[in-house]
Amino acid sequence: MTESKIRHMFPGGNTPFGFYSYYRYIIDPEKANRIFILKGGPGTGKSTIMKIVGQKLARQGYDIEFMHCSSDNNSLDGIVVPRLKVAIIDGTAPHVVDPLYPGAIDEIINLGEFWNEEGIVEAREIILETSKRKKDCFERAYRYLRAAYEIKTDAEKILELALDRGQEAIFIHDLNTKLFGSSSPSGIPGKQRFLFASAITPNGLINYLDSLCTGNKVIRLYAPAGYNTNNILKCIKDEAVRKGFLTEAYYCPMSPDRIEHIVLPELKISVITTNEYHDIDGINSENVTTYNMDEFLNHDIITDFKPQLDFDKHCTDTIIQKAIDSISMAKSYHDKLEKYYVKNIDFQQLTLTREKLVDKILTYA
Repeated sequence: MTESKIRHMFPGGNTPFGFYSYYRYIIDPEKANRIFILKGGPGTGKSTIMKIVGQKLARQGYDIEFMHCSSDNNSLDGIVVPRLKVAIIDGTAPHVVDPLYPGAIDEIINLGEFWNEEGIVEAREIILETSKRKKDCFERAYRYLRAAYEIKTDAEKILELALDRGQEAIFIHDLNTKLFGSSSPSGIPGKQRFLFASAITPNGLINYLDSLCTGNKVIRLYAPAGYNTNNILKCIKDEAVRKGFLTEAYYCPMSPDRIEHIVLPELKISVITTNEYHDIDGINSENVTTYNMDEFLNHDIITDFKPQLDFDKHCTDTIIQKAIDSISMAKSYHDKLEKYYVKNIDFQQLTLTREKLVDKILTYA
């Protein structure tokens, strides 16, 4: 049996602009065989079902994409089985997912059918109060991230002053030629998929770059703090789309409109941004080519602004940590909420639902 390929990623993220969702890119609904949408409250077993189903299918040799929750990276918000064109998605807030093609593609699984409503109603007041405190923690975290974003922007403006755009443009041209050659554009543009490879979580800054690079040729762009690689990566993405290749763009949680990494599955190439916040570990060095973005900077300008850059970095890191602390506190309230649902759920029915779900997924084999 062929060993399954496991990839990990985030379909949404905690950002300076609130919760940011790329859930519509988990799977293309028009190409999917089936999308199972799980509904239910906290502690009703959504993540556990997806973990067990994903692990079981992986043991049977199926490639699996595990979609992690940015508010608890140890929990799942979805799984995808690419070969079967099947996905299971957590369709509850803050990333509400409703059927686009009910019955034809989408199927709702309501886990709320298996809870004891009387027991939950008894805890109504504390559930409402705990939910409010959880919401307040996230709002505080997003205010902190917005403040960090503004300070980070100052450092980026300084590095823009120091950037030799001509040298960067030559690098982009040479890299695109290396990746795609001189072949003509495809008559059909390549499909695009947008997600996050990293997230700001209760456990700190978490990334899954290794799983997105394993088995691929890796182009590693080492960029100092404040260097924006979006222009380079956007040019690569646009060229890949013109050439007709499927392109996965992974965005930055601190700037969710900026690309941080590109994966070209058909070419088995990953182009990643690395810095002191995220890097690869455990990837065979023979498959990695590193380019230092520092070479495109005027270091006299960097030296002139070093006090400001040091201050900006210190403030940004400090404020992001405060945001992480707030997200961690939100998780503690979420864990408290789960307890009121867990003790009122019929786990025997959840197990039966999970087993039926696996059987149904395998009908698409």
